[in-house]
Amino acid sequence: MLNKMTLQGLAHIGEFIGGIAIIISLAYLAIQVSDSNRLLRSQAHYNALMLAQAPGTMMIQNPELSNLVEQCQVGKDPLPSSVLARCNHYTLMELNGWEYLYYQNLDNSIPSQLWLGSDAYYRNEIQTKAGYAKFWKDYHIAYAEPFHSYVVTVFAEGSTALPQ
Repeated sequence: MLNKMTLQGLAHIGEFIGGIAIIISLAYLAIQVSDSNRLLRSQAHYNALMLAQAPGTMMIQNPELSNLVEQCQVGKDPLPSSVLARCNHYTLMELNGWEYLYYQNLDNSIPSQLWLGSDAYYRNEIQTKAGYAKFWKDYHIAYAEPFHSYVVTVFAEGSTALPQ
């Protein structure tokens, strides 16, 4: 009988140790998931910055492009079709950056401060430069809901009216 109790006691001790091992494993897994989420958030932040800053980098590196974009943004008419095409593709990339930030913000994948600053920048651009309204008239179809409606609302709030 003494042998049986000893084996049964050892079995209980083994179960207890196994339970503790499971708890330790779960705690370790929770730490790993937390670290992974932090890393993914950091990567999303970096991706958002790279995408949103790419058009500005292009302008800094290419003075000719900078001059062309400025002509388009002030709404200067008429523009040669080749200039307008370059400007429209530039603006498409620029608003794609805003769209990316918009969706990353909805997913809580970027810091809210990054979204607030970026959104304020793009709102100001749209509300103060007539070229964006001309671009939006022709290219709004490139943007799906809900971002599309969000931009339409920004135009409605600002001083730059959408062309008919």
